[in-house]
Amino acid sequence: MKKRVKYHLVQCVRKFSEEHSLLGKKDRVIIGLSGGPDSVALLYLLLELREEYHLTLILAHLEHGIRGEESRQQAQFVQHLGEELGLPCFIRYMDVPQLRRIKGLSLEEAAREARYQFFREVAKETEATKIALGHTADDQAETLLMRLLRGAGPEGLAAIRPRRDEEIPLIRPLLNIFRRQILDFLAEQKIPFCLDSTNQEPNCLRNRIRLHLIPLLSKEYNPKIMMILHQTASILGEEREWLSSLVKEHLRQCLEQAEEQKMRLALGHFLAAPVALQRETLRQAVQQVGSAPYRIGFTKVSAALKWLRGGRRAEGGLVHLGQDIYLRKLGQSFEIERRPAPPKIRPPEDFCYQMNIPGKTIIPELGLSILAEIVPVSSLAAAEGASVETSAEASAGRVLRCGFRFEPEKAYLDFDTLPLPLFIRKRRPGDRFHPLGGPGHKRLKRFFIDAKIPQPEREKIPLVAFGQEVVWVFERRIADPFKVTEKTERVLRLGRIF
Repeated sequence: MKKRVKYHLVQCVRKFSEEHSLLGKKDRVIIGLSGGPDSVALLYLLLELREEYHLTLILAHLEHGIRGEESRQQAQFVQHLGEELGLPCFIRYMDVPQLRRIKGLSLEEAAREARYQFFREVAKETEATKIALGHTADDQAETLLMRLLRGAGPEGLAAIRPRRDEEIPLIRPLLNIFRRQILDFLAEQKIPFCLDSTNQEPNCLRNRIRLHLIPLLSKEYNPKIMMILHQTASILGEEREWLSSLVKEHLRQCLEQAEEQKMRLALGHFLAAPVALQRETLRQAVQQVGSAPYRIGFTKVSAALKWLRGGRRAEGGLVHLGQDIYLRKLGQSFEIERRPAPPKIRPPEDFCYQMNIPGKTIIPELGLSILAEIVPVSSLAAAEGASVETSAEASAGRVLRCGFRFEPEKAYLDFDTLPLPLFIRKRRPGDRFHPLGGPGHKRLKRFFIDAKIPQPEREKIPLVAFGQEVVWVFERRIADPFKVTEKTERVLRLGRIF
């Protein structure tokens, strides 16, 4: 009885390793050893395979600075275990709560990032060829449920990979073994281990799934729920590998040009593929120009595909995919480019001032002053040497009177058609504007889009308005209903004071 569980698990690890190319002859393996049951079992099972594979085993433990004395005792346990087994052991302290604050991550994400970085550093220092982690079938099932609850596609639901190829590959030899089997093995062999008290605290989603949701599903719905979830993740993982091969081939066929942070693809060939293949190819292309695919969510990918198919316009010909990745359409091609994010411009505070007509209105939020003058049309015509008449150019907003080209940054309005008082303010939801020469009213947002005015600049453009009716978009366009015509007697002239 004493050797039965051990023999079974050794066989499981050997077979799983062969199926997924986890271990090779003469591998130098870093074991991420937390001191918990999973990582301790991983250590002892790899010890059983050490002679067969001629393995060199190296222990690595990161003390996260989260659990105080409990964490320090766990680090001491790992150190003593390394000494007892005669294995090199690397232990480092990291202030993970501070890392969390600096990077804006959850505590779990910050701890994982710190661990993986530490393991990679130790692996390079010791010339290791693999990094072994103690994830089990329980972790696989929990991850599948967690990602399903948060929302994920095939890539996310396939959950944890047995092997992740990096500069130094990550391997998970226990991914086909359940935690109850791990505990049976440790009990059978009388192997000590540590328990992490934070695993019993329902303060993060994974813990709540483990402590509450899975027991409920097992009791009320299916006693074999863990096996079902593990099998589902395995099936999805295999299908992910198949889809990945299709994605690579499709990307190769679409590729027109590739640079370090830019890729150009043939639009027609890309769109000829099924939508699922388009989606994953786009993610793969984004990954290759420098961003991780899981960062680009379903909503942004779907919006990008809709734009590529011509479903909507993109301002300035660009679609932001998140992080520092942008999509640009170029005729029969499109580009995916990584570019530094533009500096964040703090929009001015909200403001609204009644205009002094005639007179000067100061807008301190913008460091701007606007002068309003009421000018008889006769004196304006005399000053500019022109008589009143309309023309195609006038309707386009370039000519006020025959032979007179006014400065485009100023506004010339029919004063007697204007409802007073007028206000100068920032844009607001629901603003309407009938641009000079246009067929009718449109939302102000649509005017900005059509004029290709970038989003950050819109917040800094003052508007002359009454209610939600815009009279003048500062230094850009006046409203058609208030233009100067042959019937105009008095002109309101507005302009910046320099």
